[in-house]
Amino acid sequence: MDVVRKKLNKNFINIRIAHRGLHSEKVCENSMEAFRLAIEGGYAIEIDVHLTKDGDLAVVHDSFLSRVTGKSGVVERLSAEELKDYRLRDGQRIPMLTDVLRLVDGRVPLLIELKFRRSFNEKQADVLLAQLESYKRKDMIAMQSFHPKAVKYLKEHTDEYSVGYLSSYGLIKNHNFLNYMLKSLRFYRYMHADFVSYDINYLPNKYVNAKRKRGVQVLAWTINSKEKECKARRYADNMIFEHIIPDKWEHFDENSDD
Repeated sequence: MDVVRKKLNKNFINIRIAHRGLHSEKVCENSMEAFRLAIEGGYAIEIDVHLTKDGDLAVVHDSFLSRVTGKSGVVERLSAEELKDYRLRDGQRIPMLTDVLRLVDGRVPLLIELKFRRSFNEKQADVLLAQLESYKRKDMIAMQSFHPKAVKYLKEHTDEYSVGYLSSYGLIKNHNFLNYMLKSLRFYRYMHADFVSYDINYLPNKYVNAKRKRGVQVLAWTINSKEKECKARRYADNMIFEHIIPDKWEHFDENSDD
């Protein structure tokens, strides 16, 4: 299929995006309660999905489950049924993407990040697109990934969603040239990406500024202080936040480093 560029719509620009839901010390990240709270607050939601052993999609950030559950295990080595034996630290189960889709039901925008343990698996993208097929509010869905091949694959297999590229500095240990290529967005055209999600700790920079001047939309992550929110206001089109209550804000027009 021909690749069609699809900019983020106003749902993903005007509504602040809750990082892994509206979580806190009492409510775990990427949990159904965190998603309910985000919906109640009128926030968009960013989630992470991993492919399970039996080809389903689990909503959890890490491949290794010990941090979020206190129990050893690897998502990619477990079936959806086996994941039911794992509980998040607040006692909730690890959601599956289908659970989250039923809960959100188009009420707020949903930004889905593809996660994987070692390398991108095309099956993960295929399952994601299949599970979204019957979702009624496709305008309320966008996707993103750190892996250029994941972004490229999604762009080549669907024209219904905006797909973005996540980037930061020093993503891969002991690979200076590859890190340079990733942080400087040199793969952007190869990926056919629609937008950029960039680490707020490395904004502003000349690579992102150049893309914004060409009309590329930028999301800043992860905003967890008012100082970072102020920076995001100046150098991004929207923000992915946690542990703060974001203000309503208008964007600055300039894209300079001032």
